[in-house]
Amino acid sequence: MAKKKTSKKQKFLLKDMPKMNLKSKKGIKPFTASKNLKNKNYVKKVLFGCFVHNDMEGFKEVLRTHFDLVNKDEVIKKVNISKTTFYRTLSKKSNPTLRNISKLLKAI
Repeated sequence: MAKKKTSKKQKFLLKDMPKMNLKSKKGIKPFTASKNLKNKNYVKKVLFGCFVHNDMEGFKEVLRTHFDLVNKDEVIKKVNISKTTFYRTLSKKSNPTLRNISKLLKAI
């Protein structure tokens, strides 16, 4: 009968790791999504990138975040869709029609 191989548990703890000092935070700017996602040109570029890379979840998330930051009532009146359709289109589990997506893209 062959011997069974057993692995030894490594004695490694994160607290034993040497501490490193980070460089100064010079030149680091805080990222604010709300500032960028209010900018329509930025949103257009991001949506196009999501579309090209077949990232539909990212596409809907960017749309949802953008419309969270702008006045939804103005968008709904501008694109002439119902509130129910608007919110269903942007929900996480939705499968929106191309017609509804194109109407929302017109608002941007």
